[in-house]
Amino acid sequence: MNNKIIVPVDASSPSRRALTYALELARNTGSKLTVLYVDQIILLYYGALGPESQYIKFQKPDAEDILNKILADMGIQSDSISKRIVTGNPAPLIVTVALEERANLIVMGSRGCGFLTGLLLGSVSQSVIKHSPCPVLIVK
Repeated sequence: MNNKIIVPVDASSPSRRALTYALELARNTGSKLTVLYVDQIILLYYGALGPESQYIKFQKPDAEDILNKILADMGIQSDSISKRIVTGNPAPLIVTVALEERANLIVMGSRGCGFLTGLLLGSVSQSVIKHSPCPVLIVK
């Protein structure tokens, strides 16, 4: 059986801790690791920049540069992991990628947005936990 781990990343400290943990877990268990970057910028400017398809094409190289920088800053070789970039709303896309990749585990950082903010707005991690097809490990 080939285990697959998905780890969504951004430039935050919790995300980097989750990536470190997921990398070690993948090494220790022989699992394949997919590092996922969700480019959310389109949600902030949707409609203001013209057709979505043109904007996604424009944004993709920037997202790839960001992901490569995160990996390089952490000393992670791209050949030791799989990379995936998607554009849109993070929570449902993390779940979708987990389904598509047939992941056995999602490892993600906790933002620690606080009780009231989490209660009013929800959080990406809460939504992923609720809808995930596999176990979710939250790294503080």
